[in-house]
Amino acid sequence: MTREPREDPPVVFRIDGRKIKSANDFYREIGSSVNGPGGYFGHNLDALADCLRGGFGTPEQRPYEFEWLHSALSRRYLNAVRVGQQTLFDAIRDVFSDAGVTLKLQ
Repeated sequence: MTREPREDPPVVFRIDGRKIKSANDFYREIGSSVNGPGGYFGHNLDALADCLRGGFGTPEQRPYEFEWLHSALSRRYLNAVRVGQQTLFDAIRDVFSDAGVTLKLQ
């Protein structure tokens, strides 16, 4: 009997929305989520997109995703920041979507 190779479950990085009241807070929190306290994972939307493509702390050989805990709380603050025609919160969601990385809002 041949066994099917099993796929590893994704690594889950958790973002604590209670700590996010500004764009800088978001980048600090996602950096800490991936790379520990003081860790880097972008400092603007373009850098975030680059980081989501890999090589900045996310696993190379395993799927990964993000859970944004208390996202409604941080959304209130990030909705006040505009990026072109949309809010920063929506722009962040679009970056994740464009990169093909799951972002679960909790």
